[in-house]
Amino acid sequence: WVDPCILGLYKHIGIEEKKMVFHLLIKLLDINMKQKIKPCYCEETIPESIKIGYRDYKLEKWKQTVASANEAQGQFFAKEGVIGYTADETGVSHANTLIHEMLHAIIYQWNMELDEKVEELVVNGLANGLTTIFVDNPKLMGYLKNKILEE
Repeated sequence: WVDPCILGLYKHIGIEEKKMVFHLLIKLLDINMKQKIKPCYCEETIPESIKIGYRDYKLEKWKQTVASANEAQGQFFAKEGVIGYTADETGVSHANTLIHEMLHAIIYQWNMELDEKVEELVVNGLANGLTTIFVDNPKLMGYLKNKILEE
């Protein structure tokens, strides 16, 4: 993955977009505090849907033919309320794809009107950056989850 800062991401966006990036990171960590789960509990399977903002989004596994036709590992469908992902992608790449598509959903839900090119640069940069942080710091995810659920 190429760090978008190297590509000059911040040369292409203004102060308002930079503020949106900051708020986007905050929203990504914002979970529904009414849902209490055991600290350090790890899901083995992907949930059927996830809540982002006021809406539940169905997580839909694509057959390879659909993924190939779309030339993407995942896709966010705002109107349909679906986040699609390829069935054959696994591991870190799969996690990165889901984070990427969830970031698109956050941008949509919080009305962050970004130019399509800028949105893709921001989403790619944040998804790749967050994925790298979680891969390089494996204990961080559990710690953050515990802090979020702390009473």
